[in-house]
Amino acid sequence: MNPSYFKPRKPFSFSSHPYDLGTFIGLWHKHDDNHFLLKIYRIEEREFVDYYSYHLNYALENNLVNEEEFFRHVWQIVKIRIKHFEIQDPFSNNHGIHKDSLKRLQKFERYLKSIDIWDARPPHLVIEEKENTIQRQKETIEELQARLDELKVFEVSQKIRIEEGYVATFIDLLKQVEKLELPSGRKLILSDHQIVYPRLIGKYFSDGGDDLSVETLRNYYVGNKGDVTLKGTEIKAEHKLFRIVPVNYIEK
Repeated sequence: MNPSYFKPRKPFSFSSHPYDLGTFIGLWHKHDDNHFLLKIYRIEEREFVDYYSYHLNYALENNLVNEEEFFRHVWQIVKIRIKHFEIQDPFSNNHGIHKDSLKRLQKFERYLKSIDIWDARPPHLVIEEKENTIQRQKETIEELQARLDELKVFEVSQKIRIEEGYVATFIDLLKQVEKLELPSGRKLILSDHQIVYPRLIGKYFSDGGDDLSVETLRNYYVGNKGDVTLKGTEIKAEHKLFRIVPVNYIEK
């Protein structure tokens, strides 16, 4: 009789491991596949790794089989039983049990796929899976390329040059624009997030030709109370060179 690859329960033992296979009187080797699958129906999905490893370690420690052969053995058992449930009469009294068992085996099958480092499954399944993976990767690349093409529209070869040393003056003007109101009383421009402005300035403007750090610019947009910055960099009076006023104010 060929030995079972699975760890059997010791006959008449009251302290057997939960993953041991068999009944109180032991394991009948001709039915070891049934006992192995019965456990899968009963354990939680999160236990699949431990359950598989428990019996794999038993097989390796007893020199019954190597890791790849054990995988092929388990895969074959699971695949045959899945096919068995797939051809059962859907109108039989046991249909509900068959359906639940099939779902559980399909989940365990997905786990087996995730650990198949030898491509030990049937070649057509491995090829199909790799082709699907390649197709998904192609679609992802195409999607990323399309997004990159869209972003290229906003790229500029040369940034708008702010006179060197007057970045704070420019920011002061932007802050004034933020406060402008239309005749309706609504804001001319509005953003829920202050980070937009440092990113805008950093991307499209330079300080005398030098790049501007977004992190440095953020210091001007930390938080405001009146005209005073609570934290970060305050715009000094000598940099406030301009004042934006409404047209009707000028006319008066």
